[in-house]
Amino acid sequence: MDPTTTITQAHSWLRWMTDRSFGACRALSHDELHREFPIGLGSVHATLLHLYGAERIWIGVVTGSAAALTMPTAAECPTLDALESSWSATRREWDAFLAVLTPGECARVVERVRDGRTYRQTVADACMQVPTHALYHNAQLSFMFRTMGHALPDSSWILWARERLG
Repeated sequence: MDPTTTITQAHSWLRWMTDRSFGACRALSHDELHREFPIGLGSVHATLLHLYGAERIWIGVVTGSAAALTMPTAAECPTLDALESSWSATRREWDAFLAVLTPGECARVVERVRDGRTYRQTVADACMQVPTHALYHNAQLSFMFRTMGHALPDSSWILWARERLG
C-alpha cells in the first residue's frame, strides 16, 4: 500500500470517528459540554476545540499556510455550531490537499514551529499525526462521557472498515 492510500484512509476514518463523537456531543447539555475534568484539555468543548485546532495547524504545516498556524480560542468557536462551521472549512482544505497527494509529496520535509522551536517532519508523518492525535483525545472524551453517565459511539478502525465493506 502506498503512503497516499494509508493517509487518505486514515483521514476518512478520522472524519467518521470525529463525526460520531461530535454527534454524541450534541446530546450534552451546556453544563456537560463545559464541565471541567482533570484529564486532557479539561472539558468536552475544550477537547473538541483542540482537535479542530490541530487539524487547522497541520493543514497549515503541510500547505505552508502561515495564517492557519494558530489554535482557535473558545471565543472564536463558543458553540458547537460555530465549531462545526469552522471545522468544515478546515476539512475542505484537507480534502483539496489529500485529493492531489502523491508519494513524492509524502516524502517532502516540512517544518512546524512550536513554542519557539522548529520541528522537521515529512508530509506523510504530519498527515498521520492528525488521526493518531485525534484517537488519543477521543479516548479522553470517552472518559469524560462515561464520568457523566453517557457513552461515545464505537469509533474503532475495525467497525469503520466493516461498515465500508457493507
